[in-house]
Formats: sequence, structure tokens, C-alpha cells
Amino acid sequence: MLPKITGVMAATAEGIIGQGDHLPWSYPDEQEIFRARTRDAVVVMGRKTFEAIPQAFFAERTPIVFSRSRLLSARTARDVSGFLDLLSTHYQDRPVFMIGGGELASLFFKEKVLTDFILTRIHKPYAGDVRLDLWYLENWSEKMLSQTPDYTILHLLPPR
Repeated sequence: MLPKITGVMAATAEGIIGQGDHLPWSYPDEQEIFRARTRDAVVVMGRKTFEAIPQAFFAERTPIVFSRSRLLSARTARDVSGFLDLLSTHYQDRPVFMIGGGELASLFFKEKVLTDFILTRIHKPYAGDVRLDLWYLENWSEKMLSQTPDYTILHLLPPR
């Protein structure tokens, strides 16, 4: 049985999730919600995302990084099978969140390992060069968790 793995990302209506190695927007309240949601959890990300996040973020989280090369500062997985083995061996009772980037999100959607998704829809358009393929979420059911003038946070579940 697969563990519960929740995707958590913010994106514009165009699917923009980043500009280089940073977010193109700054919404401190939304970032605090993200930090609170992922606190004391396993956070899974690609190497570029790992390198872009300040190391202090990982003081209260356990990172697993998808990378072809081994990283000294985090556990690594090369593929979904290895990642799932790592989870079942070391992190069975911990919440698990896939937090980016776009390539890893696409892989997790294709492999159907996400049990649900928390999407922050950023209302304004922003320029960026890193994307989340939102069409993966087209038939997922949505429940609004919160809304502000700048963003809406949704909980999405895959079709049955």
C-alpha cells in the first residue's frame, strides 16, 4: 500500500511556480501556512528546489531529494521506486509532502503516487521559467480551504 503523499505548491493560472531559483511573488501569510503545514514532516523535492531553499527551513523537516548524484546534506532518491522504499523503511509514520519543482511534480503525477494536492492559486499573473503542468489536476475535485485577494488555497483529490 502506498503511503499518503500530498503535493503542496503555489502556481499562477498559467502554471508558473518559479523564476530561476526563487518564487516570483511574496505572500508572507501564504508562506507561513506552507511552513506550518510541512513542519515535522518529510518534504520531497528535486535537487534545484533543495538548493534554492534556505537550509534553516530543514531544521523542522526531513528532506528527501530526487537527484542523480548523492547529496551529503540530505537523503536522496533516484527514482519513484527507490523513494517509496525509503519511505517504507524509514518514514512510515510521518506525513509526506512533495513540494516541487515542476519536473518532480510531473513525475509524481505520471506515476500516480500523489494521494491529494494542496494548491495555492496565485491570482495575479507573474513571469517565470518554472512551470507546474496544471492539466494534471483538471479532473480532480476541489475544496476551498481559504481565500484572500491575492490567492486561494485549494485541497484537491484525484478522480476515483
